[in-house]
Parts: sequence; C-alpha cells; structure tokens
Amino acid sequence: MKVRVCVPIPAKRFDDIFVMVRRAEEEGADVIEVRLDYLGGDLLDYMSRLEEVVERSKTPLIATNRTISQGGICPLDEEKRLETLIGAARAGFKYVDIELSTEKLSDTIDSIKAYGAEVIVSYHNFEGTPHIHEMERIVNAQIESGADLCKLVTMANSVEDSIRCLMFTYELSKRTRIICFAMGEKGLLSRILSPLFGSQFTYVSLERRLETAPGQITIEEAREIYRRLGIRR
Repeated sequence: MKVRVCVPIPAKRFDDIFVMVRRAEEEGADVIEVRLDYLGGDLLDYMSRLEEVVERSKTPLIATNRTISQGGICPLDEEKRLETLIGAARAGFKYVDIELSTEKLSDTIDSIKAYGAEVIVSYHNFEGTPHIHEMERIVNAQIESGADLCKLVTMANSVEDSIRCLMFTYELSKRTRIICFAMGEKGLLSRILSPLFGSQFTYVSLERRLETAPGQITIEEAREIYRRLGIRR
C-alpha cells in the first residue's frame, strides 16, 4: 500500500506560498494544505492570487482558514472567513477544510461543493483523545453534514490513545473516507501508520519550525521512517 502525506504551508505572505508549494512538491508531497489563517487580514481582495496558486501547482491543494479554537493563529471575522473558503473553491482548490463547529456549516458546504471542491469537515481536540463512542458520534455528525472526507485529530496523552486512533481509523474507513491520527509526541505512532489503517493521508511539515500542529515531523523524516519500515511512498 502506498502512503500519502500532506504538507501544510504556514506562509505569512502570498509570495512565500508559491516558494513553499514548489518546495513541498519537490520533496514529494501528495497533497498540500495552504493555511490561509497564517496570512491574516482580509483575504477577499486576493482571490486572484489564490487562482494563481492553483495554476502554478501540480499537486492537489487544500484550503484551510482555521479558527483559533481549532488551531488557527489569527482572529478572523467569521463571515469573511467562510467567504474566503468559498472563494478558494471558486479558485480551483481540490479540497476545502471546514470545521464541524462552524455555525453556517450546511450552507457553506453547499456553496463550496457548487464549485466542484471536495469538503473536508474537521474536528481537532488539543486536550486528549475522546472515548471511542464520542469519536463515532463526531464522525457521524461529519458524515451527516455532507463531508466528502471526515477529519478527526486528537491529542495523545498515552501510546494507548495513539493505538485507539489507529483502530478507530481502520473501522471507520470501511464506512467513509477518513483522516484520523493523534497529535503530540505520543501520537507519532498513529501519525506515521494511520495511512496503513485507512486514513486518506497524514500530515507532516515542510521543515523544522514550520509545524502547524504538535508532534508534526518533517516530510524528510517521514520519508526516512517509511523507507526503514519498507513502506512504499
């Protein structure tokens, strides 16, 4: 089985996005996530630049404009935040990531899908890993919302949390397209192995200091781990 990795781009300037996307492609990223929340400010005047990002990329792109409560770094006006995500779909991004907690979730998903993008409905827990029944409830809510892909990422406070995520991913991948693993040092096992258990892909950073979540290793480190394990990339 071939594992797929997604590299987030936490650029704070538009010009840096082009450079970092190219580097991620050269490093072998299968998917690239553009973290629009790192740019800050009102992005609605820069929609043409998002089109340019798509035109210059050879790799499927995810548009993410994360809220602070779900791991974002910049306070955002909610209406403009959602308009930016819809604009990214219009610009040609293959995927748009939107939080399960979004107030106008259904309407926004419909608007995104109208432009042909696939919707990743995401949930992040930075405190711990919920009980398996709570994780099932979350994914069921994501499915019911109209998600094309369900993303559930938790914090591992023990290796057992990491293993629980892997087992959960294996079972739920039989029902839906899922991205699931645990963050943090103790979540590394699930971050590395989740694609083998049915996760669509896992997330790794472009380099040190460009991590967008706790426990992210670099794409170079991931490549070496997979090589040592005899896993094809």
